[in-house]
Order: sequence, then C-alpha cells, then structure tokens
Amino acid sequence: MMKDPGSKNNTLLFLIPERMCFKRAGIIITCIIGVAFTGSAQNNSLTSLKKELQSATHDTSRCDILDQLIEIASEEEWQKYNGEMKQLAVKNLSLRPTGRPLILFSKYYATALHNEGIMYSEQSNDEKAIDYFNKSIEISKSAGNANEMAISLQSIAQINIRKGNNTLALTQLYECLKIFEKEQDEIGIADVHLSLGDICFFQRDYKKALEHHKKSYELYLKNEYRVAISTICYKIGLDYYEVKSYPEALIYLQKSIDMIENSDYGANSVAYLNIAQIYIFQSKYDKAMSYALKGLAISEKTQNKVEISHSHIVLSKVFDLQKIYPQALEHAEDALKIGQEIKHPVEINMAAKQLYSIYAETKQDAKAAKMSKLYIETKNILDNQESKNALLEQKLKYEYEKKELLTKSENEKKLVTLISENERGNLVKNIWLIVFGSGLILLTITAFFLYRNFKQKSIITGQKNNLLKQKLLVSQMNPHFIFNSLSAIQNYIFKQDSLRAGNYLAQFSELIRMILDFSRKDYITVESEMKLLNTYLELQKLRFENKFDYFINVDKAIAVSDICIPPMLAQPFIENAVEHGIFYKKDKGRVDVRLYYERANLIYEIEDDGVGFEEAMKLKNKLKSSYESLATVITKERMSTLSDHMKNKIEIEITDKKLITPGISGVKVKFIVPFNDTTL
Repeated sequence: MMKDPGSKNNTLLFLIPERMCFKRAGIIITCIIGVAFTGSAQNNSLTSLKKELQSATHDTSRCDILDQLIEIASEEEWQKYNGEMKQLAVKNLSLRPTGRPLILFSKYYATALHNEGIMYSEQSNDEKAIDYFNKSIEISKSAGNANEMAISLQSIAQINIRKGNNTLALTQLYECLKIFEKEQDEIGIADVHLSLGDICFFQRDYKKALEHHKKSYELYLKNEYRVAISTICYKIGLDYYEVKSYPEALIYLQKSIDMIENSDYGANSVAYLNIAQIYIFQSKYDKAMSYALKGLAISEKTQNKVEISHSHIVLSKVFDLQKIYPQALEHAEDALKIGQEIKHPVEINMAAKQLYSIYAETKQDAKAAKMSKLYIETKNILDNQESKNALLEQKLKYEYEKKELLTKSENEKKLVTLISENERGNLVKNIWLIVFGSGLILLTITAFFLYRNFKQKSIITGQKNNLLKQKLLVSQMNPHFIFNSLSAIQNYIFKQDSLRAGNYLAQFSELIRMILDFSRKDYITVESEMKLLNTYLELQKLRFENKFDYFINVDKAIAVSDICIPPMLAQPFIENAVEHGIFYKKDKGRVDVRLYYERANLIYEIEDDGVGFEEAMKLKNKLKSSYESLATVITKERMSTLSDHMKNKIEIEITDKKLITPGISGVKVKFIVPFNDTTL
C-alpha cells in the first residue's frame, strides 16, 4: 500500500470556482472555493433597477442600469442584460461619437465583451474566453480606460492560474496592481491581493496567503463591497485553519456562512459548495449533502464544467466520510472524468486525491497506487519552484519600481520648487549662479540615481544568484527520491532488517548533509564530489533493488584533493539516467561516470545503457507524465554564471546512442567542467 497523499479527516477541499459572481472581477480563481453571491455595490435592489430600466429614456442611463443589473441578476438573467448593453453600445459607437459619449459607450462595450469572456470561461472554453478578454482590453486601450484594461487582464491571469501557469499569471497580476494603484481603485487592489493570496495558498505558504487576504479584506470592508466580503472571510478562515489558529478559523468561516444565509441576494453553486464544505468540517453531513446537491443542480443547469467537477468532489467527500463507498466512488470518478476532459490539473489533482482515499479504504491497492501517482504528477505542476521564485522576483521588481517612481517624483517636485524660488530673484545678477546651481543639482540627482540604480542592480543580481542556488538545492533534493528513500527505510524496519535499515539511513543522512553543505559552495574538491556521487548511486541502487551497476572512473592524472569543480553538476544527469533510462529497462542496467582531461579541458561523461532518450519520451507520453527534468536548464545557468571567464562557450552534448550505433540503446552526456587548481 502506498502512502496516503493527503488526509481526509474533516479537511476542507481545495476547490477552484470558475468565477466570482460579481462581474467586475471576472473569474477569481482561488485555492479553495470562493464564496460567490450576486449583489449590487450600490445596494440597489433587482426590482427597483428593473423599474428604472423601463422608465429610462437615454441610452447612457440604460447602459448604466444594465451594468448594475448584470452584477446582481441571476445566472439565467445576467447574460440577457449583457446582450442588451452590448447592442446599445455598438449602436451608439456606430454613430462615431466624440468626447464623453465615446468614452462611456466604449466602456460599456468593453464591459460587455469582458462579461462574454466570463461566460466562455464558465464553459471551460479558455481560448475563446481569452480572445474576448483581449478584445475588451483593445477597446479599453483605445478609449484610454486603463482601469477596465486591468480588470480584463486580471481575468486572463486567473485563467493562467487555473491552468497552472502561475509564473505568467504573477506578471499579469502585478501589472494590474500598478494600474489599480495609479487609478486609486481600491476594489481592484483588493482583487489582486485576493489572487496573490490564493497563489500563496497553492504553494502552502499560508502566512503570506493570510497577509494578502487580510489586505483584501480590509479594502473590501472599507469600501463596503459586500459582494466580496463573504468570499474573503471564507479564505481567511482557511488560512487560519492551515496555520493551526483554529478559534480564528471558526470565527471567519462562520462569518462566511452567516453572510450568505442571511443576505437578500441568494447564492450560486460556488456559495452552496462552500457552505457544504464547512458543514463537512462540522460533521453535519445531511446539511452538507443538501447544499452540495443544490450546487450540482445549478452548475449542471449553467453547464459550468469546473463547478460540476467541484460538486462531485464535495458529494464524494460526504459519502466517503459516511463510508458509503459506491456513491463516493461514482462521484469521484465523474469529477476525474470532467477534469481530464477540460485538462485542468487542479480538478484532476483533487479527484485523484479523493479516489486514492476511497481505493485505499476499500483495499483496492493497485488502483490506489495509480491514483497516488496521478496525484503526485498533477501536484508537481501546481506546486513548482519556478512560480515561487517568480512571486519573489515580481514582488522585488514591483517594490523597486514603486520606490524609484516615488523618489523620482519627489526629486522632480524639489527641483521645480528650487527653480521657482531662484526665478523670483534678480535673473540678470544671478544668471550664472542659477546655471551653476541648477547644473550642480542635476549632477547630484544624476549621481544619486546612478548610485541607486547600481545598488538595486547589485541586490537583484545577488537575488538571482541566491535563486540559482535554491534551484540547485531543489533539483538535487528531488521529492520523489526523498519520499522513496524514506519508504525503503520504512520497509526494512517493517521487515525487521535493522542492519540494512541502519546502513540505508546512515547513507541517506550523509547524502542530505553533503547536499546541504555543498549547495552553499561554488567549488569543492573532486574527491568530495566523487564521494557524494558514490553515496547517491549506492542509495539509488538500493532503492531500485540492484537493478543496475555503476562505475565511477576518475583519470589518474587528476589530483582529486587539489582540483576543485562546481558541486553536483553531474548528479541531475545521473538521476535522469536512472529514473528515465534504467527505470524503463526490463533487464539489469549500467551507469558509467567518467571525469578526465581532454587537451586543456576537464570533461564529465555520464553514460547509461537504458532505453534511450526517444523511447523514454514515448513511455512518459503514454503514461501522461507531466514531469520535465530541469537538469539541462539548471546546469546551463550554473555554467553560465560560474564560467564567464572561460573563452570557449560551454556546450552540453546529449547523445542517444541508438542514433549513432543501431541496436545499442542508452544516452551519453558530455560537457566541459570549469575547475580551479589549488596548487597554482
């Protein structure tokens, strides 16, 4: 039986809604279902707005009322109002208006296009949704409406989050944040912090998630934006739950329920599923079932596939906790089928986790193992180091640009004030003094900015180097390897093979110690490097139950205690050889590691007799694996950083041996190693 990928005991599910119901925010993707209920920011009731629409005589007034109706109307009505607003906007724009009418009707047309993008996004037609959001951005740009541009760009960012493209989404979100701050749109700023908090939650950085969500909550509360307060209360409750502040978690979760159940606005499928999850948490399964079925009915009526998948997940959870396994299994399988149909890693991940739990409980070990593998694969897509680094880089860039802009603005004001004061004097008598003083000030400001720029670039360069070291550490401490090594140790303990368990544990701890130690250094001796590789290969050999032999050959001409090389350059390629070459081979394999001189260069060679690059890729595609090795990328980055002084450009040769010699399989990797000779 494989280890459970996640506990099911009263844990709130990681569900992602298709959109928040309030249209201005578009599709707000969250790490848990966000509460979404229809409401008007202007506190106008649906009935009174309908009466105003009937009596309105001017198209600008009608569009304004329709825009408000779209915010608070039901799922069945809002698209109709959006179509009416679009027709009015197009009709008036065809008359080629100028001035304020052009700006107003362009705004309504852009909003209508944006809302159509939401409609397609609900149908999981992401390509068409992005197309409509981009059309909305073009109209807003031509009308000079930066705020509306940011709203549509934010919606595109949410689609990227849902598809696992967090790095691109972060760039888009910080671009939106700059626009919203410039326009002083506090609701827009709150929306961005909500999304940033959601990304942090995905990355299990719950303290940062809480920080962003709290900022969002304060701005929604300040602006009395009731349509979002219930949502953010739910998110903050989940943040507190994950940091084990349970009293605070219960307070905010209860606030979320109270605001929905006691509001005049009603709720859509996302809100019902939120309530169902909280009742699951409270072990009130009958209530949870009732709300989950309501959510499923609405999502099926609107054909919102993402929320249909979420509804099945919640229903499966309810049946599972009551040990009604046939129904639990049926709903979980439906959720997985929809997730694979729309190709969303989040939905697939949740369904795989739920199916694993059911299969494990019903002793279906083979199926449980298959779901555990699928869960880990999709989890790797969602929880990647690249997006964590991107979050830090975008934050640093944003803060740097913001500070630079403020400094520039303040210095410009000081300069204008100084020039103005000098002009009040006698221009004739003080002309040379003014010129000299102005030149000195400009020179000082220029020097100041050059110094600031140099300092900031140094900080950013240092940060990049630190991130590169983090990537190196992450690439060496592969979670699959660590997990499987610990599982192997556990297996020996269960078999009461204390000697092998002790040896394995000693080697494993030694390897971890060396990785942590060497990842902080730019160069280590060849002797230390070979010790690390030998320990790593011994562990891999034990883990794969002697499926391969290995040989490490160091040229006798190399003084192993005097020659220093960058640490762990070969390990990622050795890992590829074992994990993707030898792993798929039916009989016993072999891995050769060579380090030798070739003319004036030090050369690394890693060679295996596995299935070969082409065959490994076919097998990975057949198994729908989402894993992509970062070895080549990280090694190139490191070489670029460590060997700028080298005259010849460093190249990595990766050869599929079958292409050179038919009938012989495997892969050979060869590259030049930068080195230092401590005897010189």
